[in-house]
Amino acid sequence: MNFKDLIDKYKKGIASEEEIKIIEQEIEKFEAIEEFLDDNIELDFISTIEKKQDNNDFEKIQKGVNKRLRKVALTSVAIVLTLLFSIFYIISPLVDSMYYNPNKTSVGNEVKDLVYDLRVFTELNLPGYYLSFPTHAENMGFGKYNIYLGRTKQLTQERDIVNMKIERGRLFSSDKSLYPEHFVYFPTYTNPESFDEESIERNNERVMNHLIQLNPVSYVASYLTFERDLTMEELYQLQWDYSVRFIWAGIRTESEEETYKTITGFSLENNSGVQPYTPDAKRYPAFNYYEWLDGKHTFSNQAKAYELHYKSLLKYMIDREETVLTLEGMPTKYEYYKSALDYVEENGVNTFGVLVFANPEDLIELVENGPVENFGIDEVMASKRYIYW
Repeated sequence: MNFKDLIDKYKKGIASEEEIKIIEQEIEKFEAIEEFLDDNIELDFISTIEKKQDNNDFEKIQKGVNKRLRKVALTSVAIVLTLLFSIFYIISPLVDSMYYNPNKTSVGNEVKDLVYDLRVFTELNLPGYYLSFPTHAENMGFGKYNIYLGRTKQLTQERDIVNMKIERGRLFSSDKSLYPEHFVYFPTYTNPESFDEESIERNNERVMNHLIQLNPVSYVASYLTFERDLTMEELYQLQWDYSVRFIWAGIRTESEEETYKTITGFSLENNSGVQPYTPDAKRYPAFNYYEWLDGKHTFSNQAKAYELHYKSLLKYMIDREETVLTLEGMPTKYEYYKSALDYVEENGVNTFGVLVFANPEDLIELVENGPVENFGIDEVMASKRYIYW
């Protein structure tokens, strides 16, 4: 019987006394050798390997370990890069697509949607202003945008820059309002119940006295409300009859019974839009009415262009519900655009008042001889700009 068999019998408890004695003597001998080694030899794992293996074997082990480490490191880097790529090039664009994206070009070719959106908003809602440089959106990722809006005041040519931040379809901060200031505009139209004939006459007399005292070369911005609504043909005729600049026309979009009315209209100047690019001409006819009028400038065609243009502006905003809810933040305003289009489709496009620029003498002539019910002075410059001859 060999020693291994003895060990097995010893472990199972079936060894004889003589066999147990032999095994225990061997164990004592092993313990004595182990104690001697612990006391006299310094064990070193690496040196032991070096003694048992030649240099080539050790280099192979070292290369194998390094190779595995490189593989683990490269795999980790690849995983991190894949995650970053997924976050910024898959997840972020997916989030962008779920909310208002001002950098899309879905409205017209070449020009981003933001330009059209702000151009139409400005023309409809801000008499005397037009969209200017810079107007762009910086994509911050995940539905967030940093927007810069440039707008210019027509009378003074002063440019205003507004910075807005949009986060997932919501305007959450802006250094200035989309509306540059609080305008009185046309008080006898917006709130007619607050004015009677006597108070209107007193106001007109006070404004007229101020106008008469102005320097003759002064240049005035004035809001005029008409005695009755004018058709587009009548408006165009009025433009021909008087030497004033007709800048913007307000359009009646609600019945006279409404106690407080919303004001929208369209520009009578600087209607170049964002040429040479415009939205779908079939969907929005006369979006740029100078382009629509090319070669057919008649009174009836001019009036038709005005009508089509204003309706196209309303249709555009109705088609851009997400834009209205994001930039204006008012569901009621979107409903207004729809009701306004319904109103003008049924009752025609008629103007209740206009914004004009003129020197005092020409403005006085229009107020005294034209169909003006009420007027006010918005701003006065010392002189008209750009006098060359």
